[in-house]
Amino acid sequence: MNSPFKIYGCSEAIDFNKKNEEVSINSLIENYQNKDYNSLVKNAQQYVEKNTSSAMAWNLLALGHRYTNNVESALKIYQDLLRLNPGNFLLSTNLGNLYMAIGKVSKAIDCFEIAFKKEPNHVANLEALAIAYQDTGRNKEAIDCFKKVLELDESKESARYHLARMLVRFNHYSEAIEHFYKTNYGLSKSHLLECLYYLGDKDKFYKHYRELINGKIINPLMSSIGSHASIRFNISNKDNPFCSDPFKYIKKQNITDKNELNDDLISSILEFHKSGESDPKSQPLLSNGKQSSGNIFLNQREDIQLLKKILENKVKNYLKEFSTSNEGFIINWPKRFNIYGWLVSISSGGKLSAHIHKEGWLSGSLYFKMPSKKTKNEGNIVFSLDGANYPNDGKKFDKKSVDVNKGDLVLFPSSLFHHTIPFKSNEERVTFAFDIIPQN
Repeated sequence: MNSPFKIYGCSEAIDFNKKNEEVSINSLIENYQNKDYNSLVKNAQQYVEKNTSSAMAWNLLALGHRYTNNVESALKIYQDLLRLNPGNFLLSTNLGNLYMAIGKVSKAIDCFEIAFKKEPNHVANLEALAIAYQDTGRNKEAIDCFKKVLELDESKESARYHLARMLVRFNHYSEAIEHFYKTNYGLSKSHLLECLYYLGDKDKFYKHYRELINGKIINPLMSSIGSHASIRFNISNKDNPFCSDPFKYIKKQNITDKNELNDDLISSILEFHKSGESDPKSQPLLSNGKQSSGNIFLNQREDIQLLKKILENKVKNYLKEFSTSNEGFIINWPKRFNIYGWLVSISSGGKLSAHIHKEGWLSGSLYFKMPSKKTKNEGNIVFSLDGANYPNDGKKFDKKSVDVNKGDLVLFPSSLFHHTIPFKSNEERVTFAFDIIPQN
């Protein structure tokens, strides 16, 4: 890597002078396309040792490091490559994607905007820029970017999905439905169900709900809506395919009892949180507080990786405890999943409004700091089947307040609405939240 070179995208045609180089590069691309990232790292490392100026190979090596969670190595490769190729489109957008993953959204936007100046009509970079704008609360710019993507490529389902979700946020349900009908990306058909529910058409809602159930669609969003509708319309919730009785699956435990979590580990991660390494995420549900961006577990710090192991073990124990359950989220437990974590800090008078974790499966809250209570329930987490401003026709929904203290871990199905109770103390409330997310 001691001389400038041209960068090529992984999908572009490559003209090599040496046949053995073409075969070798093709094998690296095959590793990448097959998601065999461990082999990709091993093979790409061997390749670049003999072909130091192969930009394609360095880029593939960086991608391999990224998807084997060796983020620091991936960052170093991209930063070194960009020093040799300042403003390069492919490197800028790839580095931007990596910055997004680790929560450095401002740096990601810088990279995407540099790439945009080079290739203003490149769909993937434009969509990535839109998502970054969305994460920082620049909603109009995000919507404009998503619409531009669809103008360039109307078949881009992910952009259509993200655009439709933003339209839901601003109560444009009919327009969102048009987009959700056109894509099967992500939870699109469950979001469509949500739009029908907001619009109040009971017959269309239940027709679509049954279609989802018959189609073996199972996720927290459709489950949460189904549970809400069962109370609103006084209809049985037994056919809920994800979790028909989510309150039963709330589990609280203190994980400092066996010295699994200690003050040193908590303090170390809190220092990281305050360091500003992760940009705050735009979170309209959070008042007087801050939420970190990206997946904190992508950071290879020893303290974070130790916490990851502790939490993964607790999830295994949870699954073992409820192994005889017939609830869908247990019997359909994903064979492959990621654990995604972030930090939420709330100051006096602040709160986090009721929400679910739509992309999750099992969710968790671990309490690093809890303010002293001036009234009984201050600072507690409250679970309910009601939230998201769903129309409730005046019906009452059960709630469960869980008293939490420092070191408590609460695990629960991701379909459960939850919110926090404001507190008056000047002390800070800091939670480490995480989701088990199914991986395709």
